[in-house]
Amino acid sequence: MIMRDFFRITRFPSHEVIIGERPLGGLNPIRLQSMTNTNTLDVEATIAQSIRIIEAGADYVRIAAPNIRAAEALKEIKNGIRKAGFSHPLIADIHFNAEVALTAARYVEKVRINPGNYTGGASRIKTHITKEYLAREKEQLYTRLKPLVQACKEHGTAIRIGTNLGSLSPAIINRFGNSPEGMVQATLEFLEAFRELDFHQLVISLKASKPIVMVQAYERMVELMLENQMTYPLHIGITEAGEGENGRIKSALGICNLLNKGIGDTLRVSLTEAPELEIPFAGKLSSVYQIPFTLPDNDKKYLLKKSCFSSEEILVTEEKLKAVVIAETHNEQKTAQYHSSSPGSIIAKLPEAHTMADFCFTASAIASRPSFGKQWLVTPQTAKELPGQNVTLLIEMGSEKIPPIPNYVSGFFIRGCCKDPIRHTQAMNDKRFLGLVADMNSCNEEVNLDAWVAFSQQNQVPLILRRSFQTADSDELISHFAMFAGNYLMEKKIQGIWIHAPFIKEDVTGIAFGFLQSAGLRITKTEFISCPTCARTSFDLQSVLKQVQKVAKGWPGLKIAVMGCVVNGPGEMADADFGFVGTGAGKLHLYKGQKILKKNIEISEAPQALLHVLKEAGYKPAALND
Repeated sequence: MIMRDFFRITRFPSHEVIIGERPLGGLNPIRLQSMTNTNTLDVEATIAQSIRIIEAGADYVRIAAPNIRAAEALKEIKNGIRKAGFSHPLIADIHFNAEVALTAARYVEKVRINPGNYTGGASRIKTHITKEYLAREKEQLYTRLKPLVQACKEHGTAIRIGTNLGSLSPAIINRFGNSPEGMVQATLEFLEAFRELDFHQLVISLKASKPIVMVQAYERMVELMLENQMTYPLHIGITEAGEGENGRIKSALGICNLLNKGIGDTLRVSLTEAPELEIPFAGKLSSVYQIPFTLPDNDKKYLLKKSCFSSEEILVTEEKLKAVVIAETHNEQKTAQYHSSSPGSIIAKLPEAHTMADFCFTASAIASRPSFGKQWLVTPQTAKELPGQNVTLLIEMGSEKIPPIPNYVSGFFIRGCCKDPIRHTQAMNDKRFLGLVADMNSCNEEVNLDAWVAFSQQNQVPLILRRSFQTADSDELISHFAMFAGNYLMEKKIQGIWIHAPFIKEDVTGIAFGFLQSAGLRITKTEFISCPTCARTSFDLQSVLKQVQKVAKGWPGLKIAVMGCVVNGPGEMADADFGFVGTGAGKLHLYKGQKILKKNIEISEAPQALLHVLKEAGYKPAALND
């Protein structure tokens, strides 16, 4: 995508939904929101946290109401926020209990309900769903929605149909599976009911913890809305994304993929952190899109460009890696400063194997082994100063001809600007040719990867993307890289990442590996799935997550979940190998897949319980790099 193409994005033509003084959809800005994790009955704490969220830049604050008492507390919470001088809309988050939604609708500007549990308890797959069962479900749905619609019309309250992959109903799972299509069909059932009840102040969300699943669900929903002349605003986000760098990368991949297609009227970045910390990163993700999303453009027809998620892979290097990471000596020398008192020297101590790049580029001759990569990547001129050494060459596409490649050179890449035509195709027949490097920086943002991607796909040539960042803010790096490269990564059209960020203090190579893992291109570390917590969480999830990460970080490819409660917990961690779910009594259940292995584990014993189960199951710690 070209930088200027961000200003050509056509927004999905959603209609405006009134949510207090901050309407959603239409030509309104992309709204930002987060959710409190205090006990809703602790009114003062919830007011204070809501204000912190608002002051961080949020448009909306969502608050869980697990019971009638909590729903009644929303009135006092709202009054406290208003007295503090804030008019921001509040959203009540409701699961399981229709009466709670009815109560909350009197006090807040929007109510979120979950199609998977609004008409009953937690989802359990039934082996046989009859027509009679479906008819009873539909009748029960209308019975419960009708009074809610009446209350919302009376009080001017909007409703979000908040569908989650982890909490689909038995009837939906039986007919459509635990799938993107199941999420869409669950949403459509509720939409049909609301339309029959003549209620249209609706917002839709279809969330999952996997970016690809989430994107597939939203694309299918938009496709069907276009076919049926529906224009409901869309709330987007990755649920249970986790925390820190990995949570931000996973969220950025999914959210930017949709924003690049003009999809998204409000967003939440769900992180296992203090909720006010979600907002600055959400702002970075949305900022570039705010201008095109708010420009009147009635002449343009919205066209959905659906993703093409391919299972085919182009392998790189003799080790048959699905994707590679290239580092640069700017980042390497920065790392060296922590281990060596000699300025500019290359350290002997190596970082953890899973963060070590496959190649490390240097413009000058260095005889030592690279500390931040397995092998040096050098120019032909530099290679002459390292005779006989096992190096990989970086050849510029602008060269008139490919120089003779010495026998000791193990491989070579060809680098060029994305806007230039691809040359030297004959050299790509050499067995030592490793791939094309598409440089997005030497083009003054005039970047168009499509021609290079097409060449790569047609000729089975690996494509590595290089981009340079001058920022010192790692969140900005992550958000901008996702905007430019996220769609290509998720569709497996890029086989490598080369990020040059000399001012970033964090591990830039680790960020590159994080993108590859979140896109499913290369697994190099344990994946942790965790929810952002809310009023239903009865333990310090952030603390437990950090303890679990300490004991389980050495199993690349393993998925470990830490979930706050049963609402989405067991469902969203369905593809996790092991996981903890809060029981509501300050204790945890330990799962293997969907099966409970141990019940009511003391929180302090959870990490060791997991470690014991892993060893019992035959898992051995490893430091993998592919």
